[in-house]
Amino acid sequence: MPKKKVAIYTATGCRSCETSILDIHYQVQRLNRMVDVVFWPYVLGSQLDDVDALDSIDVCFYAGAIRTETDRRMAEKLRDTSRHMVALGACAAFGGMPALANLSVTDSAPQEAIGEPTDPVAAPTPGEFEPHVKSLTQVVPADYVVPGCPPTQPLVWAAIQALVPEAGSDSHLAFAFSRLPKLVAEAMASGVLPPRGTIFGGDKAVCASCSRVKEEKRFKTVLRPYQKYEATGRCLLEQGLVCQGIATREGCGGLCTAEGIPCRGCFGKTEAVFDPGAKMVSAISSTFEPETPEEIQALTDQFIDLTGTFYRYAFPTQCALQRNRSIETQK
Repeated sequence: MPKKKVAIYTATGCRSCETSILDIHYQVQRLNRMVDVVFWPYVLGSQLDDVDALDSIDVCFYAGAIRTETDRRMAEKLRDTSRHMVALGACAAFGGMPALANLSVTDSAPQEAIGEPTDPVAAPTPGEFEPHVKSLTQVVPADYVVPGCPPTQPLVWAAIQALVPEAGSDSHLAFAFSRLPKLVAEAMASGVLPPRGTIFGGDKAVCASCSRVKEEKRFKTVLRPYQKYEATGRCLLEQGLVCQGIATREGCGGLCTAEGIPCRGCFGKTEAVFDPGAKMVSAISSTFEPETPEEIQALTDQFIDLTGTFYRYAFPTQCALQRNRSIETQK
């Protein structure tokens, strides 16, 4: 059987998501047997115009947010050419950190590029910026999502195995199998494609799989990650660190919280959460110890950049006040 044709592309982003594909270590050899990468500017040096010569692609892994006309044009071309489109990473799935630029944009796009271009192949020209940064899923339909900043190696490998199984062999289950929703795991085990719309992450919140001890939450002070905190296994939120595990989809394995770093929300919200920012405000405010208005004001003054904290990776898509304004109708 012929190899599956795969395209990999990053729009506006840091390219860590592409690097996460290379981070599958010894599985790269198996990947080489499974697929023929026909378009990958970052690694193969493919030119953007090369995509016009591609007649069909089995799977496209698209990373990065839609910031420029080139980003949009490539998303539309690759969507038209690809059988399956995968939003790889938080920027493509939710807008990511580039979308925080929407906090200060106006109705007109910026007319001048700032600084020297670092990537001549994809560097935007003056006037090419779009008025608002969007996720891939707001511009074209994405069949699957692999969240994270960047996506973890187990989930990247799980997505690859699910969408481009090795010809002539049984499906090999990734060691992320236990972290995937039951429906996805069953699909992989049977060798069939997961349902469209599948997110390669868990069903519950990070708190459900976090190993830290949860006690009675009481906020007395607000600490930032670089500040001193208790060197114990106690819940980070209870220690005064703004940890978003209560509103964030699990599947990462609690890598950050295990090291004493609060969850930043790069896997996006869980299905049970309507708005992650509202969820966090509710969760934190319910733990306030101060009783007088002055004490409450003194505590809230310690919070810095709530929007950039609560919507760091999902401002245009998961902030209820923003998403209805910017989502395009998907055909």
